[in-house]
Order: sequence, then C-alpha cells, then structure tokens
Amino acid sequence: MWSTFFLDFQTAMQTSPPSSRARSEEILRHLELLVLPVVHGLGLELWGLEYLPLGRKALIRIYIDAESGATIDQCAMVSRQLGPALEIDERLPGTFTLEVSSPGLERRFFKPEQLQGYLGRTIQAQLYEPLDGCKSYRGELSSVDGSTVTIVENGASVALDWDQIKKIHLIHAF
Repeated sequence: MWSTFFLDFQTAMQTSPPSSRARSEEILRHLELLVLPVVHGLGLELWGLEYLPLGRKALIRIYIDAESGATIDQCAMVSRQLGPALEIDERLPGTFTLEVSSPGLERRFFKPEQLQGYLGRTIQAQLYEPLDGCKSYRGELSSVDGSTVTIVENGASVALDWDQIKKIHLIHAF
C-alpha cells in the first residue's frame, strides 16, 4: 500500500502544474511567436512583451518601436491585427486586456542587447533577490558584456547578471 501511494504521489508531483512564473514565461514565448510576424510585417520592431496575470483576467502588453518612434496609428494597427487572433488562441488562459504602445522615454529593457545604445545614460534595475542587501540600483550604465550589465552608482561599479534583474529601465533626464 505504501509503495502505491509513493508512486502515485511521485507521479502527481511530476505532473503538477508549472509555477506561475514558469507558466508566464511559457505564455510569453508563445505570444512572441504570434506577435513577431505581424509586427515585422508592418515594418516595426518588437521591443518587448509583458504578460501579467491579474486574477481571472490578464494583461498582455506589447511594446513596438520604429526608426523614428512608433506612432499611435501603428500601435492601433498592431492591436487590430493581433486582437482577434489572440482572442481565439486556446493557449492563452481566460480573458485578457491587450495594450500596444511604444516603449516611451523611460523604456523598459527586455534583453541585454537593447542596452547597448544607452551606454552612459541613467538606468534603474530592480533585482529578484537582494545583492549586498540592496534590491534596486540606479546609476550610469557603463557596460554590457554578454549577460553582464555594469552600473556605476555613487562612484562604485556594480556588475549584475541579466538573470538577477527583475526589471530594468531608462531614467529620462528632462
């Protein structure tokens, strides 16, 4: 009897649903496959995607960019072309709100490569876990080497691995 319970428990543990973070990442990968052809087909760049589950509803946020910045008409066009396809997609759980926008002046960065054009500018990084007792760093972006982002905060260099960073965005100087 114990061995049966153990095997059933072990099987149940192996087939348990993925964590919410893993599930969100899976949905983001699926969304990217759907979104990229539409955005590129319109001559635009996909800057980033966010999938935020909010109880029974979710928020899907798509950031697009263009050489001279994305216009409101381009955002509306992407929304009109993607909305119906996303509504019938069975991999997306429940209902959602779709937002399409430009990254804006204080743009969030979704990949380390996006930071290259912003060396010398002020950025803010929020970490998943504290590093030396601190979960947030704000300073000058001094380098990006592969997945390592280096920020100079108050004269001290802080090297962060991309996997440590929960969110990183530009601080626009007015």
